[in-house]
Amino acid sequence: MWLLYQLINWIIWMYSLLIVIDAIFSWMPMLRDSVLGQFLARAVDPYLNLFRRGPVARLAYSSGIDLSTIIGLFILYMLQNLLSDLIFRLILHV
Repeated sequence: MWLLYQLINWIIWMYSLLIVIDAIFSWMPMLRDSVLGQFLARAVDPYLNLFRRGPVARLAYSSGIDLSTIIGLFILYMLQNLLSDLIFRLILHV
């Protein structure tokens, strides 16, 4: 169970890191268009596109501020805390 906990935390941390790197790459078109930038976009955009709808999309189009990265990271951290709590409860009750 402990190994599962560590694995989940590591996967979420790595994906969060990819999201942050993708956000940094989005400020520099030459990096965004590189092979690494395209790989990051393919890995991260499907998840972030879930939050690029509705009011967030209107804010991004009108002001140029895309909050999907912040929302996506926040949801990942909440998911990580929820899963950690669930695993700890399972460990304590087994």
